[in-house]
Amino acid sequence: MGQEYPAIIRSQSQIAYNYATIRITKSRLDKGLLAIPVSLIQWFPKQNCQINVFLDDSVHSQLKTYTSYTSRSRECRIGGLPEWFRENQIKEGDEIVLQVVDKNNYVYRLIPEVKFITKTKQIQAEFDNSTDELNAEQNLFRIADWTRTDEKTAKLTEFFRLIKQPIIKERQLISKKGSFGKESTPSNIRILLGKIYLGHCQVCDFWFLRKDKKPYYEIHHLNPKIGNHIKNLILVCGNCHNQFEYADTKEEFKDGWLAKVYFNNRIFVINQIISKHKIEEGAKTIFVN
Repeated sequence: MGQEYPAIIRSQSQIAYNYATIRITKSRLDKGLLAIPVSLIQWFPKQNCQINVFLDDSVHSQLKTYTSYTSRSRECRIGGLPEWFRENQIKEGDEIVLQVVDKNNYVYRLIPEVKFITKTKQIQAEFDNSTDELNAEQNLFRIADWTRTDEKTAKLTEFFRLIKQPIIKERQLISKKGSFGKESTPSNIRILLGKIYLGHCQVCDFWFLRKDKKPYYEIHHLNPKIGNHIKNLILVCGNCHNQFEYADTKEEFKDGWLAKVYFNNRIFVINQIISKHKIEEGAKTIFVN
């Protein structure tokens, strides 16, 4: 190949999701092109052609000239980028996130890493402030689509992200038709717990579908006085929720997570996803252009 690439550089992702970047060098910047690393050419056409490329967060793709590895240059290239480089004020050493949007139809996305991280955090903030469960589900899908991950990866990554948030010591009061009551569980957390446990009670595993074919479940605050941190919440059926409220209850915790509960001396081992999945930090893979 025309250029020898150094060993792949990996560093911790700022957004907990895996992604790849290409670090721009002056020679490629001057030529207005992006060189594709050898290790990624399996995701690209084997012949010279035009490919569809989404630039930044645009919903409309553009046709760009693609030069394959089999060309005289012996280098995979995406050309026609000088204007985009200028618009984004790309300089030597900046990193461009490369995403494969549709491998079969050769569709890709290029976005400066700074913009990619900012956009990801923006969607995550919208997810955290979802107005209802439908909105939360839509925002979770947006996160998965934007980061090019599947729903399982997205829901676990967001779950682990929320674990790291500080515990709010006091649960807020909200006005309800002239009176005050404790704030309910945020829609994004309800959706995450519902999708992770598929509506199955974490205590007894009972579940059923509502008339709309969606699982019915309730969310119990282990300590009703503190905020909606995931460690303080548990997905339960109506029966177990009432037992938490009214039965003779004893709870055992491990590393801050509810591990066992006794209802009138009957022991139940709690199904906690944290005990089955290791928290993995996202990684960024860097290639030099």
